Amino acid sequence: MKFNIPILICIALFVGLSFLSSCSAARRGGKLAKKEMDASFLLKQLARQKLQPEWFSARTNIAYDDGSQSFSATATIRMRRDSLLWLSIKKLGFELARVQVTTDSVYVLDRINNEYAVEGLQFLSESYGLPANLSHLQDVILGNPVFLDSKGLQVEPLGPSYHLMGRGLPLESDYWVDASGFLLRKMAFNDKKNGLQVNMLLEEYGEAPGDQKFSYLRRLEMDDQHSGKARVEMKFSKLDTEAPKNIRFEIPDRYTRAK
Repeated sequence: MKFNIPILICIALFVGLSFLSSCSAARRGGKLAKKEMDASFLLKQLARQKLQPEWFSARTNIAYDDGSQSFSATATIRMRRDSLLWLSIKKLGFELARVQVTTDSVYVLDRINNEYAVEGLQFLSESYGLPANLSHLQDVILGNPVFLDSKGLQVEPLGPSYHLMGRGLPLESDYWVDASGFLLRKMAFNDKKNGLQVNMLLEEYGEAPGDQKFSYLRRLEMDDQHSGKARVEMKFSKLDTEAPKNIRFEIPDRYTRAK
């Protein structure tokens, strides 16, 4: 299946976030002495402040660059917990692409070429060699800590932060967490077997509905031995977790299925 640039942004966003499947955003917490800290306690501090609204919406400015082509656009994200994730990408007021992810499928509308695609979630894994899970995607968007594997994590104090390290598995993982407030600042994943590295920076924490903290700026970097390097930056705004969201995904009759 061949995608144009707007669709590539969709795929880069969702696949990259799906691969991370562990994220961010501890909210408020007190400062602890280094001697009191261990991996188990740190994980509990992250997990107990998990953001779980029934509905969520946000606006985000997306910039994509893979070295050979770059693109920027505005996207609207809407979600219902454990049900679906919906994304609309626009440029200069015109919708370029629309994506909807459910518990078992991925739907893509290509507005430029009047095409659509409907695939099972395994499509992301088969096409990119990466795991795909709706709950993980939603948690990453929300900035929740969903670790790929929390067993055997080790903690290394690094001045004003802690370095959580996951070793001994095919996929190595690293997390850098503030010592004050337990905010996740960076995470990195290294899949040596498949030649894939992913880094995400979580910046510009600010207030969110429910008196919590949210990372309003995400920088995602991927380096694949097969497809090369790519960068996606997302700048969030207009967060809302209160009212139900109007989510529509209809495939026009004139659209043809992408091959």
